[in-house]
Amino acid sequence: MNFKYFIFGIYLVFVGLIVMMVFRSCGQKVELETKNYYNEELRYQEQIDAKLAGNPYKDSFAVTEKDGSIYIANPVSVKADSIVLKFNKPDDMASDTSITVQGSDISPILKSAFKTTGMYNLSIRLYNAGKPMLIEKKIKL
Repeated sequence: MNFKYFIFGIYLVFVGLIVMMVFRSCGQKVELETKNYYNEELRYQEQIDAKLAGNPYKDSFAVTEKDGSIYIANPVSVKADSIVLKFNKPDDMASDTSITVQGSDISPILKSAFKTTGMYNLSIRLYNAGKPMLIEKKIKL
């Protein structure tokens, strides 16, 4: 039995699929840059710099729960003008909570301040003389 027509047919189907994929990809409009691309990149670089500044203190910030309150202990060596705590619930955007604290001391947060319990992404952003420091943790309430 001779398979030359079968192999030739498979080859033509393969070439046809490749040509179809090339024409479809050329017809798509992909915008990779925005008008203010440079400003967005600088904002993202600030985020990276804040994470790098906060990495040495990541394990020093302890989050504990006791008597219906959430305690966030920050190290004594970290001084801040203000602290922004953002509790983001990945599966429920309506349950996100943001708390701003003036100074370095974080007072206990009542658990009743949260709409739901479960896993939260905690973002601790400290500002000292205008320089941000970012610590991110996953916590369960």
